[in-house]
Amino acid sequence: MTRSSNETWTVTIVVPEDSSLDEAGETYDLEVGADETILTAARSAGVWLPADCQQGWCTTCAARLVDGDVVHPNARRYYDEDDEAGYILPCTAKPRTDTTVVVDQYDDFLEFRAANNRPPGNSKLDS
Repeated sequence: MTRSSNETWTVTIVVPEDSSLDEAGETYDLEVGADETILTAARSAGVWLPADCQQGWCTTCAARLVDGDVVHPNARRYYDEDDEAGYILPCTAKPRTDTTVVVDQYDDFLEFRAANNRPPGNSKLDS
């Protein structure tokens, strides 16, 4: 479904119970515009998600896509296998449907990237 740039989608953010984030165990429903990233919308709503570079490079913000569809038009380092495995980078991800994501997946994502010989996987795991 295509919507105009002034329309929004509902993005449900699930923070796992075992997360070290202050929001652990919480679920948030946010309205995210077509030209807005999930990270920007979350922070605007007072939900502080981890992120460093905000360019899709460092992968600190890694999350799992449970349901829905996003695009990463400006991600500097996002691969087809990331998408196929259900990972997203909220700092660059823009929803294209109502979407549910599980955040704070950095450690799992590093393992995934290392197993696929993609950066920053092995370099971060070996340090």
